[in-house]
Amino acid sequence: MSASTTILASMPSRRTAMALTTAIMLGFSVNVTTVEAAPCPAGAVAERAGNALVKAARTKSPSAFASALRKHADMRSIALFALGKHRKKLPKAQEGTYVKLTSSYVSKTLASFSKKFRASSVETVRCRGKTVEGKLNQLGGRPPQKVIFRIKRGKVSDVNVQNVWLAQLLRSNFSSVIKKGGNKMSALFTHLGAGASVVAKLDVR
Repeated sequence: MSASTTILASMPSRRTAMALTTAIMLGFSVNVTTVEAAPCPAGAVAERAGNALVKAARTKSPSAFASALRKHADMRSIALFALGKHRKKLPKAQEGTYVKLTSSYVSKTLASFSKKFRASSVETVRCRGKTVEGKLNQLGGRPPQKVIFRIKRGKVSDVNVQNVWLAQLLRSNFSSVIKKGGNKMSALFTHLGAGASVVAKLDVR
């Protein structure tokens, strides 16, 4: 079984995996057309990220997605939020490794499902500080869909589609993995593909 297949099989459901993929792709596959006359710096951030993710989607390569996420997504904020109440179990010394593992996990999921993503662009409807409200222009004659972006420190920190936030989706996934693993952080690291030497440093009191 391949690494990407193992990752997808271990997720709560195929529907959840697809929702995760759609949320991220909506968050970054952006061709911004600002409707408001006022400047929209947050929209410009989304546009730069979109160009990178659209290019990565064409290759369907996990490494291409990883590069785009590293440059344009605030993966540290997303990854730490995803831990929820379990964040206190993460050793500070392993924080960087955890963020990298989460980014890799998301990249592999994106690459596996990118061929199922069908949309032409996202237009910015309005900017409200660091929040960008937009609409997804879908292919196949389907009606546009609302999408909301959050920008933090010049990067995309979260995205909402169909009333589901990406970071919250990851939190539900990770919480389920930790619970099934005896409420141990090592269970999540194993799920994310960490090596035995890294896992061995966890859950030590």
